[in-house]
Amino acid sequence: MTAHRLDRRLAILRGKRQSSFDQDQYYLEAAPRARVARRIRVLLRRGQPIVLLTPRWSQVRQFLDDVATDLLIGTPAVESRTLSLAPLLGRTPHQAWNWIVQAVTEFCGLAGESDAAWRMASRQGFRHTLRSLFDRAEQGPRRCLMIHGLEQMHVEALRDLIEVFEDHLHHRTGEGRFNLLLAGSTDAPHFEFAGLTRLVLADPSDAESVEHLVEQLGLRDVGRLRDLVDVVGGIPAVLDEFGVNAAAIGQVVADRSSVWRVLGDVAIELRRAWELASSEDRAGDRLLALAAAPGSLPQEVADDVLLRAGLAVADRGGTRIRARMLADLTQLE
Repeated sequence: MTAHRLDRRLAILRGKRQSSFDQDQYYLEAAPRARVARRIRVLLRRGQPIVLLTPRWSQVRQFLDDVATDLLIGTPAVESRTLSLAPLLGRTPHQAWNWIVQAVTEFCGLAGESDAAWRMASRQGFRHTLRSLFDRAEQGPRRCLMIHGLEQMHVEALRDLIEVFEDHLHHRTGEGRFNLLLAGSTDAPHFEFAGLTRLVLADPSDAESVEHLVEQLGLRDVGRLRDLVDVVGGIPAVLDEFGVNAAAIGQVVADRSSVWRVLGDVAIELRRAWELASSEDRAGDRLLALAAAPGSLPQEVADDVLLRAGLAVADRGGTRIRARMLADLTQLE
């Protein structure tokens, strides 16, 4: 499925380059998620590192796969690959060290270093091996390893990775050829090295969400797709569920409450996040206030919990509920 989606994305990009003016293109290029993608492409072509904050259910791998495809088409071309840290959940720092070294070795095609990973028994060994890999990677083509799911990695191993890369950037001379993009659902205060850019992966706008569904379902009743987006918002994981279950769209448009019956595992995760946030008095009260508000409210301290939970999003200096379907939970409980 991923290969088909990337092939389709590649065809769309080439078509845009070769076709005549599209009157809707301005609105799509100005949309939040498109702006983030464009900013990432510009920074990575310049060799600047990025930390990307990715709220839950953002489908970050798909987003980064599309960015990687764009980077191969444009100039200068940057060879990019996504790397999920999900396999490191619950692993020890030693296991994470070895896994990261193997991943960088394979991505950069650096023969002769893979065996060293298994001989690492200390933090110093990991740092020395990784530093050597980064230095050798600078001799190859432009590359960027897009690591996502930072919250899954042991904090000690993550700190080692960041500090080694920071040291590598500090001592690098000339034009950089190797780069990292680090993405996770929680921000980390120790990401503060020079040249780093922080970005937030926003949910798709209404126009982007409809376009996403059209890419998956084809050009059918666009009006009905707009009605669906009005209910479910632009939560990427939710949009993907409807992209493979077109029959459920009519049910949700006719009865908004049916969204919780047709979404399956995603609905369970969303409701669980709501229950956990509601169990804290301060966050629960704030969640109810956001659900009742027609738009965004001024930021408060309790918003941090809701942002991390994926239930709220920052909006023009304030905070708002992430989608109308989440506000409906106040009536379903």
